[in-house]
Amino acid sequence: MKAGLAALAIALAAATAHADGRVQGLGAARRIARSWSASRDTPTMNLLIVPRDVRTAGGELAFASWRSDSITVRLGFAGLIELESDGTTEAFGNLFPRATGAILWRGSYAYVTAVALDRLGARLCPRCALEVAAQYRHESQHYTGSNRGDAGMDVSAEPYVGDELIVDAAVARRTARWAFAARAVGMVFVPGRSSYAGGPAIDLHARFTGARLQPFVSAYAEYLVGDELVGRRFPDAYLARALVGVAVPGALGDTMIYLSADVGHRKGIRGLTEEATLGVGVRLALGATPR
Repeated sequence: MKAGLAALAIALAAATAHADGRVQGLGAARRIARSWSASRDTPTMNLLIVPRDVRTAGGELAFASWRSDSITVRLGFAGLIELESDGTTEAFGNLFPRATGAILWRGSYAYVTAVALDRLGARLCPRCALEVAAQYRHESQHYTGSNRGDAGMDVSAEPYVGDELIVDAAVARRTARWAFAARAVGMVFVPGRSSYAGGPAIDLHARFTGARLQPFVSAYAEYLVGDELVGRRFPDAYLARALVGVAVPGALGDTMIYLSADVGHRKGIRGLTEEATLGVGVRLALGATPR
C-alpha cells in the first residue's frame, strides 16, 4: 500500500509538467473535513468527560496534493490513539476525569486518497463542494490492567476490527448563515483478519455560521455485519451517535463543546457490549467547512 501511494505521488508530480496542474506539500487532508463527525473513529483531539473518561489523540493531514482546474487530489495519513476508562467517571484529578478499572486502548492508522470534484461542485450550486475518498485502515485494541494487582480480563471472545477498505462520498454547502455537510460511507473488511465483513455508515452535520459562537448538530450511524474469525462467528454491531453543541472557529479549525447521545455497541475491547449513554465532551477539530 505504501509503495502504491508513493508511485501515485510521483505520477502526480510528473503531471505538473503539463498544463494547469500544481503540487503542494503538507495541508488539509480533505476539502470537506471529517473532524466534525460524531463517529468514534474520527481522527481528532477529543476528551469525553462522562459517562466515561475517553481521551483521543489523532489527526488527518495530506502530505501531498495536486490541483487542476477541475479536481484536487490529496494523499494523506490519518491516525488516532484512544484511552478509555472501563469504569464510569467518579471524580476529577489534574483537570481530567478519573475512573476505576482497566484502561482500554484503541489505535488506528490509515492511508487516505481524497479527490475533490471542484468544478462539478461549483456547477451543482453556489458555494457547494463534492468529494470522494478511499482509505486503507488498520485498527487494533488492547488493555492495561490495574496497578493494584486485580485479576486480568479475558478478551479472547471480543470482536477485532483489523484491516478494512473504506470509501466515502461527501457533499457540503455554505450559505450566508449556515453550513451543511453529508457523507455516505461503505466499509469492506479484509477476510480472515476481522470480526466483521463490512457495512454502511452515514454522517450528517449542520451549523449556524452567522455568529462567533456557532451552534451545531452532528449525527452518525453505522451497521457492521458480523463475520467468522478464528473459528467463531461474531454478531452484527451497530452504533448511532449525535453531538449537539457550540463551535468556536479558529485559524486551524474549531474548538467544539458538546453533549453526546449514543445507542449501540461500544468500541474496542468492549465491542460486544450494547448500551445507551449520554455524555459531555470537548474537541479540537482541524479543518474548516468549505467556504
